[in-house]
Amino acid sequence: MNIIVLHGSARRNGDTDTLAEHFLRGMATTGSHEITHFTPIDMSIAHCRACMECMKGTGCVIQDDMQNVYPAFRDADVVVMATPMFWGYMTSQLKTLFDRLEAVVCSTYFGNKDFVLLIGYRSYYGSMIEWLERITKFAGSRCHTVACQTFDPATGTDRPINQTPERLTEAFELGRRIAEVSP
Repeated sequence: MNIIVLHGSARRNGDTDTLAEHFLRGMATTGSHEITHFTPIDMSIAHCRACMECMKGTGCVIQDDMQNVYPAFRDADVVVMATPMFWGYMTSQLKTLFDRLEAVVCSTYFGNKDFVLLIGYRSYYGSMIEWLERITKFAGSRCHTVACQTFDPATGTDRPINQTPERLTEAFELGRRIAEVSP
């Protein structure tokens, strides 16, 4: 199975990377998979120019690191987005990458995939999940989420994700379930 992991966080080995690691461990329980990681903050990805050249069937005309993402996205059975929430949405780096996927949205690239959203949030996360549910419904794909509140309202402080082991277990089990039922 081909899996791509889109890391939205600028921090390495942070909460959302930890969620992704547990998800991938769950996937690994059924065998070996081809995994490709993309970290947009380390990539050169220009903003979409809305030139609409991609709608002519030639793909995106902007030559940057997205040219590596497109074939991996096309071949992926599972697309994992691991991102913290900023102002109720994914990070700007990951949003820029997704805006550029407009070049393939009308193709078969989006159909019949498992999209997995692994998010860390402080207070509200519904807007991000609603967005992904709309996209996957339109594309004929499946949507899965694990949301972990990193802010502890009782203490008024952020807590590391390892203090919420139930979310790590949830990510692991989701990976295992998807690996068991996917082609």
